[in-house]
Amino acid sequence: MKSGVFSFCKGIDTFCPLGPWIVTADEVPDPHNLAMELRVNGESRQRSHSSKMSVKIPEILSHYSPMGYSAGDVVSTGTVSGVAAFSGDPKAWYLKPGDVMECEIENIGVLRNPVVSWAKAYGKPVFSD
Repeated sequence: MKSGVFSFCKGIDTFCPLGPWIVTADEVPDPHNLAMELRVNGESRQRSHSSKMSVKIPEILSHYSPMGYSAGDVVSTGTVSGVAAFSGDPKAWYLKPGDVMECEIENIGVLRNPVVSWAKAYGKPVFSD
């Protein structure tokens, strides 16, 4: 199965917001038939469709099933093309304090998150004594 370093990043504290809703399987008849878009400050950065997934959900679940699942577990499925690191000018696309990210999945909703500096959120610099 294809894999990459990005899947590990989804487990870092504060890096995996979920929502705006968590839906059950009966509410999404076909998870491989959903439009998806990521916007930053209203500008579309990533746009795709779940039908284009290179690894489908049943294969992902099967691959990781030896780890064991428990009720309430969340399995991340990856990302669509268009991440900043692989753009023509990555630094121009990196998020900065004040940016607003909107992640939308058809028939589920829009998750909006502001980007906040570490210092503003925690009252101290990232690296302090």
